[in-house]
Amino acid sequence: MKKQIQDFNFFYFIFNPVVAAYARFHYREAAIRGRENLPKDGCYILAPCHQNALMEPLAVLYMMHTKPTVFLARADIFQKPVANFFLTFLKIMPVYRIRDGKSNLSKNNEIFDKSRQVLLSGTPLCLMAEGRHNDRHQLLPLVKGMFRIAGETQRSLGDKPLYIVPVGIDFDEYERPYANLVVNIGKAIPVQPFMPMFEENEPVALNQMRDALTGGLLSVMHDIRSKEHYDEFYTVCNILNKQARSDRRLRSNAWNRFQMRRELSHRLDAIEASDADKTDHLCTLAHEYSDICRRLNVREKQPSECWPVAVLLAYTLLTAAFVALLCHGGELGVHARWFVLAWVLCQPLVYLPIHLIPKKIIKDPQFRSSINYGIHTFVGFFYSIVMAIVVGCMMGWQYGLLFFAGSFVCARCAATIVGSFRDFLANWHYRLLQLFRRKDTKRLDAIRHELSSLLK
Repeated sequence: MKKQIQDFNFFYFIFNPVVAAYARFHYREAAIRGRENLPKDGCYILAPCHQNALMEPLAVLYMMHTKPTVFLARADIFQKPVANFFLTFLKIMPVYRIRDGKSNLSKNNEIFDKSRQVLLSGTPLCLMAEGRHNDRHQLLPLVKGMFRIAGETQRSLGDKPLYIVPVGIDFDEYERPYANLVVNIGKAIPVQPFMPMFEENEPVALNQMRDALTGGLLSVMHDIRSKEHYDEFYTVCNILNKQARSDRRLRSNAWNRFQMRRELSHRLDAIEASDADKTDHLCTLAHEYSDICRRLNVREKQPSECWPVAVLLAYTLLTAAFVALLCHGGELGVHARWFVLAWVLCQPLVYLPIHLIPKKIIKDPQFRSSINYGIHTFVGFFYSIVMAIVVGCMMGWQYGLLFFAGSFVCARCAATIVGSFRDFLANWHYRLLQLFRRKDTKRLDAIRHELSSLLK
């Protein structure tokens, strides 16, 4: 019997935790909320928003930990044999669209059948609700293929429930390395209440499911409704985020920044709907702020001043342990010197500006982060294996294992340390500008104050 994509795969079982771990190492902070909303009494379809190519599936992979999840993705990324092999290994199946050729659309029937089998086996199925990625914090119209799969699967399940789970995934930076990730899992939507209409009038039922999921996604993601003033509103969200959190005495973490962006967006959407003159004034101020930032070579988004204590403490203790080994006499001290030398040789991989490679060769900005992740994961993982073997041969297998495990600790700590150090430099850069470009920085402060007053 032919093996199904949802069936147990030993190599996937071994490699999946590594992929999920490196997905976490790609971010400075990763906040996951709403795990309790994942159904425990039935099958479910995960329906995330889609803004950053392959990074959403990786975020779901990290969110689900070791629980196998099957994904559907656009068929054009399967064209190259290497990509096809890797994506299939990660339990991702292709979905064909009209742009892939009308002759290929019939292949979706087989894919949908496989999707139903995945759900009937109890394995979660993940479909990107919008059908294509979007470079804005803005929900696109949802495609109906998901709801057809849901209806037909629920018909096969009978009384056993099936759910659609809205998942808001937010990247505060699409391309910048060591940015932040937020995964916000919403309330599960049961499919059974839609089944009477599905049997009577399928198109109407599909629209009803689509409307329910649209509402669910809007409640868990950062969505700027305005199309005309999107760029200006997004700029204002970045400008005021730090001050708004400070006024509320909220800690500087990924979740609070995400929540504040959502709140500011809602206020801006309300202003646009009620006061055109005020909206125009907000947009004028946002443009002026952006122009000054470009002139001063500073970012609109104010850097955080938070250095997570737990991560810094872990890295400090690790370094202190190595120093203690170095100071130890005898054979252990000699081994420790070789071990620290190997450890230091491994560190530069974490700090290399790998993200500049895809930035120069990948035209689609939404794929750059995915390519950056791929390079970082494969180079870092295999280099760590090679170095662990070298250390093991020179010093003993226990040192090799210690080095390999330590490389994961290093990768986790580095994401926070590099991001925090980058913000530290940005803060001091701005303080120097306050001394030497006082007029411009005072104007930035005045614009922030005025924008804050307008949104109250």
